[in-house]
Amino acid sequence: MSRVILVILIGICIYFWFRSRRGADRMIKTMTGPEVAASQDAAVPSERSAELGLLPAQKQDTRYAAAPGPEAARALAAAEAGDWEPAAELLATAAANKDWERRALWAELLGKAAADRTTPDGTAPAWLAEWEKGREGDGDAALVRAGAEGPGAARTAALERAKEADPADPTPYVVEIGGAVAAEVPHSELSALFREAIIREPYLYAAHAAALRYWLPKGKGSAPLAEEFATDAAAGAPLGSLMTAFPLIAWFEEHLESTRDPEEYRTAELTGRIDRALMDAAAAPADHPRLPELRHLLAYFLYKQDRFDAALEQFRHVDGYVNALPWSYYTQQNLYMRARETTVRNAA
Repeated sequence: MSRVILVILIGICIYFWFRSRRGADRMIKTMTGPEVAASQDAAVPSERSAELGLLPAQKQDTRYAAAPGPEAARALAAAEAGDWEPAAELLATAAANKDWERRALWAELLGKAAADRTTPDGTAPAWLAEWEKGREGDGDAALVRAGAEGPGAARTAALERAKEADPADPTPYVVEIGGAVAAEVPHSELSALFREAIIREPYLYAAHAAALRYWLPKGKGSAPLAEEFATDAAAGAPLGSLMTAFPLIAWFEEHLESTRDPEEYRTAELTGRIDRALMDAAAAPADHPRLPELRHLLAYFLYKQDRFDAALEQFRHVDGYVNALPWSYYTQQNLYMRARETTVRNAA
């Protein structure tokens, strides 16, 4: 009897394993197309990829959408080693230059670094505690503290300190919007926070990206609310502001689970969004810290439209980093490598 039970259990395990494999295959087919999913070597770099300088899967960085830059890299490495002063200098320099886009990005990276090292009982890493002790009341330390904290009194107090330190700085509002889903912030309050951010910097990518995450169905909104927000963000925005990323994100999010027909990626309406985003990317400063995020989206959508030459240009810009939409929704290197290699093999 025990052997019969064992055989039955093994059979059940095999059944569910095959079911999970079929589910994974369906996911890849949805994202990359059935012809690519069927090819077992689709993600294997070709000789041409090597000639173009494109990296293999094991060398794709899954932490970032792009290289954080030498100053941010030094600050993050120093914080990991226990030294807070490079991080303080990094944020102070961005504030002095009114470089709100980089300041928001760097505050996000440092907040995440602190959160990753916060103990289960809520004890912050030593470098952040020493920063707060060494510069009591410092608004930049408060920004990082807010980014590391979950919803609650400590986060609220840190945000207030950051706002008081520099009333012209939109970054505390970006950080607050970023935590709005977890904090169960109502729609009216989120809208007010967003207005505070864009009053200070109208086309701040970080503020729009955080707000769109809130308005998505997986946040506190819905597909129509997300689409409305994204459309409004892009309407009338100057080329080079990267606001065209948001209609692409809203479309991707809405069609994530339903798109099976490749023709859905070839509609005139979606093509218009992609073409406007191409012009936006071309007009943006080459060193815009959020430009790689738009390029990742363009690489994917152009690939899905079989516009392989244009897609390859975007892949060559972003290769080496895969923590960005759409790759971040799945096993990043797998989807990225399949899409990139199909593009390489089909581009002129």
